[in-house]
Amino acid sequence: MSPARLPGAWKRRTAAAVVLANGLLGFALVLLHRPIVEIGPLHRAFPVSAVITARFLLVLASLAQVSTVSGLLRGKRQAWVVATVAALAALACFQVKRADVLGLVSAGATAGLLLAWAPAFPARSDPAMARRGVAWLVLGTLGAMAYGLAGLWLLDRHFRGSESWRAMVEDTVRLVLIIPEANAEPVGRHGRWFLDSVRVLMGATIAVGSWHLLSPVRYRLAEERRELERVRTILERWGTTSLAYFHLMPDKSHFMANEGDAFIGYRVERHVAVALGGPIGEPAACEAVAREFIEYCDLNGWGFCFHQSTPEDVALLQRLGLKALKIGEEAVVNLETFSLAGKSFKHIRNVTNRLQREGYTVEELPQPIDARTMAELREVSDGWLAEGHHRERQFTLGWFDEGYLRATRVLAVRAPSGRMEAFVNLLPPFASRVGNFDLMRRRPDAPDGVMDYLFVQMAERFREEGMTGMSLGFAPLANVDESGVKGRVLRWLYEYGGRAFNFRGLRAFKEKWDPAWESRYLIYRSEADLPAIALAVALVGERRSPLRWPWQRGGPDMAEPLEG
Repeated sequence: MSPARLPGAWKRRTAAAVVLANGLLGFALVLLHRPIVEIGPLHRAFPVSAVITARFLLVLASLAQVSTVSGLLRGKRQAWVVATVAALAALACFQVKRADVLGLVSAGATAGLLLAWAPAFPARSDPAMARRGVAWLVLGTLGAMAYGLAGLWLLDRHFRGSESWRAMVEDTVRLVLIIPEANAEPVGRHGRWFLDSVRVLMGATIAVGSWHLLSPVRYRLAEERRELERVRTILERWGTTSLAYFHLMPDKSHFMANEGDAFIGYRVERHVAVALGGPIGEPAACEAVAREFIEYCDLNGWGFCFHQSTPEDVALLQRLGLKALKIGEEAVVNLETFSLAGKSFKHIRNVTNRLQREGYTVEELPQPIDARTMAELREVSDGWLAEGHHRERQFTLGWFDEGYLRATRVLAVRAPSGRMEAFVNLLPPFASRVGNFDLMRRRPDAPDGVMDYLFVQMAERFREEGMTGMSLGFAPLANVDESGVKGRVLRWLYEYGGRAFNFRGLRAFKEKWDPAWESRYLIYRSEADLPAIALAVALVGERRSPLRWPWQRGGPDMAEPLEG
């Protein structure tokens, strides 16, 4: 089966290489005063001033072509437009520049190739950014012309030959076009500095305007409630992973299948769409929605990956030409065989018995949770966050929010005095028979073993409700057996990154429950994408990204969840 990508990938790569070569050739030929190959006397048909102007325009056309290479590789329509116009402009300039045959052939072939392969460049740019780019070019050009005209008038003593308004206007237009001025001859360094400053201003305008025009589509998190209702309906039938409920959290967008019931939940950071797990829905629709999602990302100029995917997701997505990298394991306790009997559970058994003797109890909080109880939950959560500098995260986890807690079941441990010591919220299993939870918070001064006691009680409740397993969540980088450079990097992160994220401690806590370990993967297209993907995966989990500028908004506020 063919890889999932925009059609015409080889055309885009070829066109990008040809445009890059043509741009570099243009730079090289500008440096030559005489053509390498001339067309008889035609090379003497143009005046010197026209030749000089053509040389300046060739520099701009060559610069424009080189700057579009990245966009051409991504299939950007705007990049194709800029590259085609620049190639045609170079074709015209090479005729004036002494009829340089080598340049004419190269520019003509490049323009012809781009025109013939136009359908291979359908990727869109962000409409708002494109409008800003046009505004930058128009207003920047007008500003540069006003600046140039005012300078030539106010600094007339620093120039010779620019004495009339007509001459000043003509020179201003030439300066804005970054070609030699016809009349104004600078006298001293102040005049030369001013002329150069107009060209620099116009060059900056072109650079900023082009950057806006070629920008990828900006991600905007907005979704209607009926779309969430459809997602919930699909989850009720097909949601089988521990990540299922997090698709309903307000930090996700959803890409729905054109045909059939299937979707992909995702978030975009730094122009990379990070999908949560794999496609969810009807098996026949999952492969189609994955292919459509990849094409959608390509059209928007985004990279993409599927994060914490299951082995079943790997089998599906590899049929689309994608690659898989193991990034950790999820721990699942088998409730059908789970028991505190035996030597390995001696410590947990002793802790549980002690707390029960002392009068500690586990209760399920009645819904809707009242204001007083919610204040207790917040007090416990705030204490946990302050201890050890924990922080709220998102994407694969939830965060403390009153609406979220009122939409899920909450188990709490109470001391004999009635004080709440710890709590955990249970998530709907949807189509799975594996129980799952999210927030796990305790007071810093809670008695030792209180979380073990809460876990035992939670496991018993899941078993009574017919669950066959209990997920303990994801252990990052656990048992990664990847070879080569990627494997060495992941093992290094496990060894040394654990100092900041306590990977070993997290795995040790899960290991003592004797779980089965299920592999989880990162699925992607190319190794060249991995650095950008790694940054995006790190950022989607941050409630407030540490790399955002001060004026940018942080993570989304918690909207009212759908009632479970």
